[in-house]
Amino acid sequence: MNPAGGELLAHHVALLAIPALVPAVVVVGVVLYIARKDRREEREERDLVERAFDTEENE
Repeated sequence: MNPAGGELLAHHVALLAIPALVPAVVVVGVVLYIARKDRREEREERDLVERAFDTEENE
């Protein structure tokens, strides 16, 4: 409640924090994307090597 004759001042702390938070969230997103992509490629490469050695052993 606002007392009669008093002013309600808006807190703009959140508005000042948004420009700092948005780039941080973008950086975290990019890092997670690169990490997932790298792990996926590493897993595919490991599977390929395992399949290559399995076929040589079976011959």
